[in-house]
Amino acid sequence: MDGAPRPGLVDRIDGWFRGRVWLVDACLAVALAAVVAPSSVQLALDAGLGTTWTWALLGAVVVLHVAVAARRRAPVPAFAVVAGAELVLALSPLLTDPAGSAYSAVLLPSSLGYLVVAYTVSAHTDPPWPTLSLVVGGLGAVVAAVRCVTAGTGLGAADLLLLLGLSFATVLAAWALGRFRRLRIEQVAALAERARAAEADREERDRRAAAEERARIARELHDVVAHSLSVMVRQAEAGRYVADRDPAAAGRVLATVAETGREALTDMRALLGVLRADSGIGENAPQPTLDDLPDLVERVRASGQPVRLRVEGEPRPLDRAAHLAAYRLVQEALTNVVKHAGPQADAEVVLTWTAAALTIRVTDTGTSDGPRPADGGGRGLLGMRERVQLVGGRLTAGPRRQGGFAVEAELPITADVRTPS
Repeated sequence: MDGAPRPGLVDRIDGWFRGRVWLVDACLAVALAAVVAPSSVQLALDAGLGTTWTWALLGAVVVLHVAVAARRRAPVPAFAVVAGAELVLALSPLLTDPAGSAYSAVLLPSSLGYLVVAYTVSAHTDPPWPTLSLVVGGLGAVVAAVRCVTAGTGLGAADLLLLLGLSFATVLAAWALGRFRRLRIEQVAALAERARAAEADREERDRRAAAEERARIARELHDVVAHSLSVMVRQAEAGRYVADRDPAAAGRVLATVAETGREALTDMRALLGVLRADSGIGENAPQPTLDDLPDLVERVRASGQPVRLRVEGEPRPLDRAAHLAAYRLVQEALTNVVKHAGPQADAEVVLTWTAAALTIRVTDTGTSDGPRPADGGGRGLLGMRERVQLVGGRLTAGPRRQGGFAVEAELPITADVRTPS
């Protein structure tokens, strides 16, 4: 989408690797094999266990490293393979180091591959595989510890317990890290889904608010235009009667018809521009204008909310759509003041007239921590923004530095318009 933010460099790199897990796993397998495989192979060759066991140990080492490369593409089969390889190492005869000390082949450095695959099963598979991997790892730790103690290494019961504890702690650590990773993956997925749901809900609220505002405009269309059309019909009929007896009067009548028609067309273009579907016709009542603002302010003041109205400059003619947009803007802004600013807040409505535009500013000194439409995204302000844009104006809304909230709109003043009667 054109307006969507582009991901950063780290996010792009992470996304690239997430789409190529096979490459990441292969690189990890190669790196691990380069570090530990040579020493494991050398220890197996130097043990002098005979051809069969030597090849068995070498095969187990190769299986451990290959399974690391396939760990995320086939985690369960990879774990089964490395578990079998570890069983071979645990059951093999003891190895002897250059100093003459005997130890189990499970301690070969390549056994790190088992921990990597066990972590993967815990992190990337569904139940019951994570639990089964922990059970298999625990049994393997017992087998390896018992094998070390009973194979003539000279270790006692205390050494068995210590070795068993260390082996099981290692297996448990790999399992716990995998479960923590799985939990993080699920949390991130849940947060992403919640964000998508919240975004869809916000878009739906915006669409609903826009649809409600269009429906209200449709209801107002009859009241805005019907008066002009009625005047045109009456004037046209009167002109037909006086055309023969008083041509000058007929000319004045036709001029009134033309002027009224132009004004009606302007209003219709402004209102019909946002309508996309049929809607009902509202009550046939006069639409409010800026002349009705004092009554609106008095009603708000009577509700207990302090509010002042101030007019600067010389008022100029506005068409009906602009008058209605200005009145509805002030009405919605004062409604928000009553809802959110608190009863102790002062509100002020300032109309500033210039030759080119009418600026409307509604401010309050509220300190309430309640929800405020700080970015103009509220349902009422969303409709007001659309209405103001219909008459060629612009609207801004947001918190003030000195506290409170401000709504400001600028409506252009066009030439050759008549103030509504």
